[in-house]
Amino acid sequence: MSYGLRSIAFVAELIHPPVQHQPPALQKLHGDLFGDAQCSYKDFRLVPGGAQLSNALGGAPGAPVSCTNLLADRVQIREEQTGISREDFRGRVESLAAQVLKTLPVQLFVAQQFAVRSVVNAHGSSDTRQFMLRTLFGFDETVLEPLGAEPTLAGLRLAFPPDQAHGGIFNVRVESFTLDNRSLFLENVGTFGKPIVSAGLPEIGERFEHTYDFLQDRLAGFVSQFDAEEEG
Repeated sequence: MSYGLRSIAFVAELIHPPVQHQPPALQKLHGDLFGDAQCSYKDFRLVPGGAQLSNALGGAPGAPVSCTNLLADRVQIREEQTGISREDFRGRVESLAAQVLKTLPVQLFVAQQFAVRSVVNAHGSSDTRQFMLRTLFGFDETVLEPLGAEPTLAGLRLAFPPDQAHGGIFNVRVESFTLDNRSLFLENVGTFGKPIVSAGLPEIGERFEHTYDFLQDRLAGFVSQFDAEEEG
């Protein structure tokens, strides 16, 4: 049984040897990106060790976030609750990586980490806490009794060895989703340790895709084995 993923967050961290950023170079990068439809940011501000580029989308807790943090040892790209597609996020990461290597004193990315967070509608339960506890874990009242109360969130965390094809180390979570009892929260964090220089930039996008595909094809497929349609 397949799921329709609704991605709620993409995060990329491109880790590089520590550098000392200079404000003029950071401002130039912001200006160069402003004309790039794939990774334009309206706002610029200096932060300790670097700068933050952002699009103001509301400051309330849980509001959408669209920003890039240029720090002393990494570039962090965050899109949360913005509705960006996987294709557009890949394009944003690749464009940013290329501009950083061109403009800032960064010569390579020694490691890369990607987080994909999605939610799916459960087919067989209107309460995903019960699905996790009763169906996936197989707990009954006797097992849960020592806890004294049922948890408000139930989840599973798994870590995998390096992927033979791409070298990624994947850490996944499956949890009930507190904002919607019918939804399951799925997360995959992929870590890749192979350095990338400017000639290998397409590999950055490919590694994000591998992280997404592991969640979509393998993790969601694993969960769906337990998630039968309710009868009637």
